[in-house]
Amino acid sequence: MTDLPESLRVLAGSLRVPPALTTDGLRQRFGDPDGIDPVAGQVRRAQWAEVSLLVLLLGPADERHWRAVPVSVDPTGQDEDSLVLGPQRTTFPVDVTAWAGLAARLPTGVLSRVVDIWDADVTTWCASPGSSPPPDTRRGLSAVPYGPDAEVRADLQDMLQTLAEAPLVPVRTTAALDVAAAAARVGLPAVVSALGVPLPTAVKIVKGKATVTEEQAAILARLFGSPLGDVLTSVNGLPAELAVELEQPRWRTVWRSWAAQLRRAEDTVRLQIGTSVSALGYRQTGGTGAPDWTSRIDHWLADHDVEDVSGGA
Repeated sequence: MTDLPESLRVLAGSLRVPPALTTDGLRQRFGDPDGIDPVAGQVRRAQWAEVSLLVLLLGPADERHWRAVPVSVDPTGQDEDSLVLGPQRTTFPVDVTAWAGLAARLPTGVLSRVVDIWDADVTTWCASPGSSPPPDTRRGLSAVPYGPDAEVRADLQDMLQTLAEAPLVPVRTTAALDVAAAAARVGLPAVVSALGVPLPTAVKIVKGKATVTEEQAAILARLFGSPLGDVLTSVNGLPAELAVELEQPRWRTVWRSWAAQLRRAEDTVRLQIGTSVSALGYRQTGGTGAPDWTSRIDHWLADHDVEDVSGGA
């Protein structure tokens, strides 16, 4: 069960683990636990880089973020702003803590599979802690400074910060730089020379059909005399609707698997594939109409494998 957080792997190694928490159990309960759209009340795995954490979704913060609170199982820990839930309220065979005082705004792109769904009264209390906790729960006790509970809270805060800072898929904006015009002004040979890439690659970059690293974007920014942010959103920026879709949990398994095989960052692989999907969508619609990006991504993945992005999408 390497696809589960450490806390659940510990539980899965005990005799008390309920079948519902195993991978097979999750599939029996949810079908595809990676393919369910996020909704309030779900307990999900959130992961970015080396951080893996369970979180309770409280509701959307905006189109690309969710308000969530961390959930601890092993060790549980608690403080005066937390809600401790007994086994009657969850699928876990032990008490678990929802740290309502640590509510954070997390990018949708860090969310992975569903592991449990909690009742609305729990979500409501965690969103606005009241004086009367829901049945079979209790408000947590105050954490002793420098004690075990305070250490758990500090670790959770650090992990939440890493998750909150996970990069979003860049979005193309109309006010950004006209890369083709800027390249024409300085000359395509200057772009080739500055980036140290072959001419065909430079042409793809200028046309928005290939992504650039932040280092390459900085080179272009100096060459064009433009802000770095304008270069990044113009070259790497994707349609807003596609960016939102690429960040959905249903694709996380693919992005993480391909990133591991390519030994690249997940957001890099996600962006490279998104650029290819965007170019395909433009060719098929001629730039008019609204593509069904979910189907476009699905079709692209069905027709390609990891080798197709080994040298850049």
